[in-house]
Amino acid sequence: MVSEQNDQSINYETAIKGTTLDVYFYLLRKKEAAGVREIQRGLGLSSPSVSSYHLEKLETLGVIRKNRFGNFEIAKKVDIGALNQFILIRNYTLPRFLFYAVFVSILFAGYLLFFLTLPLTTSKVFALLFGGIATIICWVETYLSWQKRPF
Repeated sequence: MVSEQNDQSINYETAIKGTTLDVYFYLLRKKEAAGVREIQRGLGLSSPSVSSYHLEKLETLGVIRKNRFGNFEIAKKVDIGALNQFILIRNYTLPRFLFYAVFVSILFAGYLLFFLTLPLTTSKVFALLFGGIATIICWVETYLSWQKRPF
């Protein structure tokens, strides 16, 4: 297992990639321990030894651990690859853009409710366009992040 001191010196982004990253994402999606053969079948790997190699690599990095039944489970969640775009809150993994989208939407709704009056002037039209476009962009990015989630 990797100690806390060495944890900061490990670049998980370069150490965990390719099939190793797929194995890590598989365990994250599963949310429970899985055996070598189960992972091999789930990912369509050529043999259990390929699965075992990548599991041992992740175990050496301290990201997963073997339980008392010989199955592997997540020991520590690390932000790598597409996971950089998500935040873990309790057992929920949410796109980072969700918080931006909610914040911008609340600001835009507040402007519409409290500050928008008729007649529309150039500055009010600009504020409507700016707020509306920003809100739409944030929600589209949230949706796209959610669609690309690896788990």
